Amino acid sequence: MAAPHRSVFLPENVFPPERVPSLLTRSAVKQQLYSVDTYFRDSWEDLAGVCNSRAAEIAGRHAFLLLKPDAVVRRQLSAALKWLSAQRWEVVHARRFRVNRWAVRALWQYQWNTATRDRREMADRYMSATDSLVLVLRVTDESTEWACTELTRAKGGSDPLRCRPGQLRHALGTLNQQLNLVHSADEPADLIREIGICCPAEERSALYTALADGADAWGEAFALAHELEAGQELRDLSLSGTVEQVLARAGRSTELHDCLTRLSAGDEVSWPAVSRAAERSGVDLGDWERIVLGTYLLVPTLAGVTPLLPDGSAHPPELP
Repeated sequence: MAAPHRSVFLPENVFPPERVPSLLTRSAVKQQLYSVDTYFRDSWEDLAGVCNSRAAEIAGRHAFLLLKPDAVVRRQLSAALKWLSAQRWEVVHARRFRVNRWAVRALWQYQWNTATRDRREMADRYMSATDSLVLVLRVTDESTEWACTELTRAKGGSDPLRCRPGQLRHALGTLNQQLNLVHSADEPADLIREIGICCPAEERSALYTALADGADAWGEAFALAHELEAGQELRDLSLSGTVEQVLARAGRSTELHDCLTRLSAGDEVSWPAVSRAAERSGVDLGDWERIVLGTYLLVPTLAGVTPLLPDGSAHPPELP
């Protein structure tokens, strides 16, 4: 059984006067960590400056969704928007955003202690492969739940075996626990922090004004989706398709050919073994070939290690 989450104890004098309101998270540890997190603090100050006493309410009524590069190259952005519309979500804000390695480390800062080096490096590679589509959403139905919580439940788990018909990841065709097409914020505190990561200060004020005013950004969202999809070659990110593609370039007598043949036959083959075999065989793996093989074959998490930030919502935090 995994070890229980430990509380984060920090000296009292490190905290600023303004703490994270309990209306934004169910996690006491998240309240501590985000109180000294500058992404959250900057973004919360901007939201409070625009919405005043309604800031927590506005945050609770909205959700944050990141449509990742694997969704872009599989041309699933428009399909995701249609799913959102059918589920009665409204798009309030849409923008392109390149998730570089610094943004990757910021977004999953409090879960990265569980990730292996291979997973961290692979996330840097695939999250920065193309621009992503960032959406801020509002649910049209009245609900007592946070919008973030509703969306996190509706998108489905990162494991394809746990996705169910009707969920967003099931509809888009999630491939593995990393190539899972979408990321969402778990709670209002996460929405605020992730907006702080993805949007500069001048854009945040305009965004929060749009949230308060109930803006409609459907047209912009579809235009950006078409633009992003048109700018990328359609990719087959299946393991079988990628193995077949690489085998066509690997000579039959090479170490890589032997390695991938064993993989196709159902043998257990590690990502480091495939990577070394490609290098020794003189086969240059393309970026997406490396991403697909790596995400399917690497060991993702460190045994017995739990995230620094415990679960503060109805769903556990996910790595990309």
